[in-house]
Amino acid sequence: MRPHPQPLFLHLVQDRHYEERGEYGENMSNLLLAPRTEPTLKFGYLGVPYDASTSIANPGARFGPRALREQFQLLLAKRVVDGLVVDMDRGERVDLNAVQVADFGDVDISFYDHEKAIHQVTAAVRQVIDSGFIPLVVGGDHGVTYPSFHALHETTRGNLGLVQLDAHCDMLDFSEKQGAISGSSGMARSLELGRLKGKNMVQVGLRGYATPQQWGVGVKYGVRRILAPAFAEMGARAAAQKTLKWASAGTAKIYLTVDVDALNPGEAPGTGWPEPGGLTVQELLDFVRYLAPYVDALDIAELNPPYDNAPKQTTVMCARLLFDFITTKARAQKSPPQTTVKRRKK
Repeated sequence: MRPHPQPLFLHLVQDRHYEERGEYGENMSNLLLAPRTEPTLKFGYLGVPYDASTSIANPGARFGPRALREQFQLLLAKRVVDGLVVDMDRGERVDLNAVQVADFGDVDISFYDHEKAIHQVTAAVRQVIDSGFIPLVVGGDHGVTYPSFHALHETTRGNLGLVQLDAHCDMLDFSEKQGAISGSSGMARSLELGRLKGKNMVQVGLRGYATPQQWGVGVKYGVRRILAPAFAEMGARAAAQKTLKWASAGTAKIYLTVDVDALNPGEAPGTGWPEPGGLTVQELLDFVRYLAPYVDALDIAELNPPYDNAPKQTTVMCARLLFDFITTKARAQKSPPQTTVKRRKK
């Protein structure tokens, strides 16, 4: 296993012996999207190839960061021309000339020690934040959210909001099989950090069945919930409006986590614990587009390439989700959305 690197970017290619510098001093060999002018909006892609805490679902999410990185690179190469791309959903041209997407590589992570892995991920996400980039964290199982959210928690003065798109509560306190840290406990651990209040945490898309313990933790903390049937009834935009109102009330920053199993497995089969029913891909994209201007960090969890289909349907969807997040924030920077959200000092 290669040593954990110290520079800004965690190199993916071990035998790379050169650094090509761009006009603005950026390391071009580690850019997924290079800015053509001085960058005013910077994103950092960070892979967390970890599924060692997946003890009751299908393993394989460790392959998610590499698969999504490759698909995302392909999307950018095919669609962005001279710093411009056309968003056909809106019929608008999006200017990406001042947008930079850096590749921070994959966290060099421990597979034998969950506690050590947690600290490694938190440190890596902090590196992204401290370097002035918006984290785009790609798992791995849903254990990725707690350490990533912890990094945002450490770098923020005020309270935070957390929006979780998921079929499951992920509120496990402890079990003999999974312990206190797993892909099933991230939301419970995040609530224990102190500045995430239950009223600012919103779980969206829950469905199926849960244990009374996991459901009860959310009730105890006053967590807001929009269950999958309610989401379908109110629609993506209304659900996003309500979510934003709850998550932003008195908070300085908002963290968004997207578990692939929030989606109907008929549209997104590549995940570790599929649940019948769920959001459509279009609903998910519309929801994230509405929230994106207000989100300060994003993770995508439970992309499981071994269970995806031949056309890589789920991976393609995740690449689209990442690009939607980026283009929506780029558009919002130039023309802020009409919605007024009061944010506390960060």
